[in-house]
This record gives sequence, C-alpha cells and structure tokens, in this order.
Amino acid sequence: MTRVPRTSTSRADPKGRTVPHERVDGYLPIGAYGLIGDCRSAALVGLDGSIDWLCLPRFDNDALFGRMLDAERGGSWELHPDEPHQVHQRYRDRTNLLDTVFATGTGVVVVTDFMPVDEHSIVQHARPHNRARVIRLVECLAGEMTMHHVFDPAPGFARLPVTLSVEDGQLHTDAQKLHLCLSSTVELNGPDDTFHMRATDAVAFALHCGVAGTCRAQSWSVERARALLRQSQMFWWQWVGRVDYHGPYQVHVWRSALALKLMTYAPTGAIVAAPTTSLPEVIGGERNWDYRFTWLRDAAFTLYAFFQLGLTEEATAYFDWLTHRHLADRKSTDIPNLFDLSGHAHATEHVLDHLEGYRRSRPVRVGNAAVNQLQLDVYGEVLDSAYVYARFGGVVSQTLWEELSNIVEIAISRWEEADSSIWEVRSERRQYVYSKVMCWVAVDRGIRIGDRYNFPYDKAAWRRARTRIHRAITARGYSEHRHSFTQEFDNDALDAAILRISQVRFLPDKDPRIRSTVHAIAEHLGEGVLVKRYLLDESEDGLRGDEGAFFMTSFWLVDALAHTGDLERAERRFERLLHFSSPLQLFSEEVDIRTGELLGNFPQAFTHLALVGAAVNMERARRRELGVKGLHKR
Repeated sequence: MTRVPRTSTSRADPKGRTVPHERVDGYLPIGAYGLIGDCRSAALVGLDGSIDWLCLPRFDNDALFGRMLDAERGGSWELHPDEPHQVHQRYRDRTNLLDTVFATGTGVVVVTDFMPVDEHSIVQHARPHNRARVIRLVECLAGEMTMHHVFDPAPGFARLPVTLSVEDGQLHTDAQKLHLCLSSTVELNGPDDTFHMRATDAVAFALHCGVAGTCRAQSWSVERARALLRQSQMFWWQWVGRVDYHGPYQVHVWRSALALKLMTYAPTGAIVAAPTTSLPEVIGGERNWDYRFTWLRDAAFTLYAFFQLGLTEEATAYFDWLTHRHLADRKSTDIPNLFDLSGHAHATEHVLDHLEGYRRSRPVRVGNAAVNQLQLDVYGEVLDSAYVYARFGGVVSQTLWEELSNIVEIAISRWEEADSSIWEVRSERRQYVYSKVMCWVAVDRGIRIGDRYNFPYDKAAWRRARTRIHRAITARGYSEHRHSFTQEFDNDALDAAILRISQVRFLPDKDPRIRSTVHAIAEHLGEGVLVKRYLLDESEDGLRGDEGAFFMTSFWLVDALAHTGDLERAERRFERLLHFSSPLQLFSEEVDIRTGELLGNFPQAFTHLALVGAAVNMERARRRELGVKGLHKR
C-alpha cells in the first residue's frame, strides 16, 4: 500500500505555540490528536487527518487502528489533501464533533469526524451491529482540491491478517468475529485512492462493525451523514447544557466534562482512566501502561466532579455500577483495584512484542497487573465515594451498608500493613502515608454514613481506630525537618499524593501543617507550575528511567491552595496550567518539564477530574458558599 509523504507545515494554536503536524519517524506528537467517541469506544484523529487509534466494538477491545503504537504495522485511516497544505483542528461549539480544516493554494476542505450518538443508542452495549460507528464528512468550502484516502485497518493490534475486497464500491474484510465495512458516497476502487472536489461538493464515509461473514450495512448518503451529524450535535448541546458551572473557567470545564463523558461507558456508567494503552511517560522509557479500565480509586473524584457539575444522572449511574461489583464480603480481606468494562476484576498483563511502541517506547502492554496489588488507599476511596453519594442526596441501602462496613473492618485490620499505594509502584511494599490517610478516611466516612442512616456498627471500636490511625499519621507521617507530611512513615521523602490531605478533611484547612505541606511540595516537587509525584532519587519505585510531571498533582496543588484560602496563587497556577493543554484543550497524564510535550495516555480522565475539582473549589473559595447539591445557581 503506497502512502504519500507528509508535508512539513505547521500551525500556531491560539496560545501562540507552534504545533507541528509533520510526523517524526512516523509519529505525531501526543498533543496533536482530537478525541471523538460514542460513550462506548473512542478514536484519536491526528492533526494531519489520520485516525491512528480506535478499538471496536468498545474501549477495551483490541485496536483496529493502532498507528500510535507502531507507525508501520499499527494501521490507520488517512484522509488529507494530495498536495502541500496548512491545517487546523477545532471542536464544534460545545460538542465532540471534530473539524479538521485543510487549506492549499487551490481550495479549502473541512473533514468532520464523529461517532454518532443519541439518547437511545448510547445506553446499548457495544456489540457488532449494522449502524455506522465512525463517520467522516468531507466538504469543499472553496476552490477545489484532490483528497487522498487510505484505509489500512490492522485488527487485533496488528496480529490478524487482513484481506480487503471491493464490492459495490465498498471495502470489506473479516477480522475473527467482526466484519468491517467501509461505505462511501464516492466509489472506492481500493484501500488507497484519490478523489477530486470542487466548492459545495461533499463526500461521506462510514465505518461499520458487524458480525463476521455477513454485511448488512445500511445504505449510505451525504444526507444520511448530515442527519446523524445534526442528531449527534443536538445530543451534545443538550448534554453540556446540563453542566451546572458558572465560574470564570466555564469553557475549560465544559471541555473537560465533554472529554469525561466520552470516557464513560454509558451502558453501565463505568469510566475508563484513558481510552489508550502504553503511551509512554517518557519517550523511550518502560513506564507504559494500559489505562482502558475502571479504577475504584477514581470513584470519589468522579462522583464529586459529576455531582458538582449537576450531572446527577452520570454520578448515579457510576455509583450504581460501583456498588454492583460485590467489593467485599466477610470471607475476604482483598478488594480488586480495577475492573474491565464487563465488571470483571481480571486484567492479565502481557506484552505485545511485535509492536515497537510510540516512538520506540517499549514495552506495549495490554492488561494491567496492578489489579493484584495491595493498595490500602482503595478502602478510603470507596467509602468516600459512598459518603459523597449520600451527601448529594443518594440513598445507602442496608445491603450496601453491609458491604461498606466490611470494608471499614478490613481497613481497621490492615491499615498498619505495607502496600503499593496510589502510584502502584512495582518495588517492595512500603508504609505509605497516603494509604494510612485513606484508611482513616474509610473509618471516618463509615462512621458518618452509619450515624446518618442509624446503621448498626461497633461505634466504640471504630472511633478508637479512627483516633489511633490519626495519631499514628501525625506522629510518624509528618517530618519536622521538611515541615511536611511525607511519603512514608519515619521518612523525609515527599509525595504529592499527600496534597489530598486537605481535600479529605484530615485536618482543618488552616492547620499550619497543611499550609507547610503545601509549601514544601510546591518548593521541592514543583517545576514552575508543574508538580512531580515524587523525586526518583528519593523514592525507589521498581522501574527504570525518568518520568514527566503529573497534571493531576499539579491541579491538586491548585486545589490545596484554594482550600487553604490562597485564592490568588491558586488562580494564577490554574491559569498557567491551562496553557499546557493540547490546542483542543485536552490533557494527557503527564508533561515533559523541559519542552511542555504531552506524555502518557491521552486524554487522561484523572487529569480532567482534577481540573474540574480545582475549578469548583476555587469558585467555592471565591464565593464562600456551597449548596448541599453543589454550587448555588446564580
């Protein structure tokens, strides 16, 4: 299959940076992608018009297009001018419909990429069916242009053979249980072709994912594509209209909410940490993980963000999903850390040796071995999510209380153990302070829920445990030398995770230890407005190589400043952090502190949840009021 060479053009984004769209060794920058989706799967569309990532039928299936992980073998779906051009991308106002606008010396063409969605289809499980999953609408706005189209699927993470056939102007292939059909309103003579357009011309493509051996794809037309576009546009307009945030960062909060919605598996309410796997935390490094799962740790953050934004439907769906996982019973002291989208707590990790990885960053991992780690902080995250749910009007049933109280009992019995904690380190277990704090949260929230609903529990024992854990943390988890809570008991190393100590109300916001901890982390882990998790020369985590700064911890520092009343510094940091987003206002997990290059899986739900939390808590600090169910309406 012949590919045309990429042009060496670039464009300036609204923040003044130069965003290249030429490929280096076949790869675009991670930040040069837009996300589209239908709340069951998602695709990444490059600034050069190439879809380089898509798993079907749902997020955690094998990749159909995986060029982001192997420029030669991974597979892609390209659509771009057949001559040198300039290009820019934008989302249509308050939607997840992505426009890529190409301009040459002879004309202007816009490609609108989207995955169709409506109120009916969004709740249906992701199975093979006859309807279009990805639509590409190409419209010539002015002049004329020849467009180059290359359809190069590589199903099964490029492990399955592909034989494309042409029938009635459509492209077809079977990939194990799936049948792929590409329909177009221009006749397709093969997987690599060109077509010419003049002003007002329109061409529509549709990718169908059905059952192998048959093709029942619906008839295709530009009118059908436009009808689905309008339907999807209306869906996103109506959805984002429910977002109840009226602070000064509304546009950024809207975009984060839209991105989070795309990472939600709507049929169950589960939310993936990211739609991708193995995008590296440092180029050429081994810190590459599969994030296409739902972590229990994300629960409290997700519920808080959704409730504060008035998205009670999403929050309730997520909590319902969470509480149907049978997290703990009296026969077990282990709680799974993550689940797949079917709700199963198995995520066997293996390496795809045949893929070179993004910019040769190996290994490429599928699955995540963190599912089997002991992470004591998860107890607190689950109880805190239940507490948030109750605070915002949800009802905790007697059946759920039995499970929650079992988790509290586990936290009380195991809090003194060493674990792998929030960062899922692959070194030996340690006495992480963050895990101890979250065990305290588990007991504290258990007491609060029990008292709120008058549920039975051993009040004396739980209160003694809460006091004991608290005293141990303040005695052994605070360094007088560093004037900060630390990463481990009886150790001076710092950890940005401990910024959560203000969010969970372990101590009053005005406690000098909270303020000095925020200052110490900003000083010792900060790089400008960016914040590292910890210093690798202080903390052995079992992995080789460096890593970038984490956006999540950077926004947590903003949040902590807002909690302690330093609104001016919080706002200044927040506004400077916004400049690190992609041109489409999407954030990855990490960022290179030297170049500002986005690193890690993209986009990252935890980052956008932290952004929303920081924006909300700055608004709380600004207005000094918070309603029971979120920010008061103006």
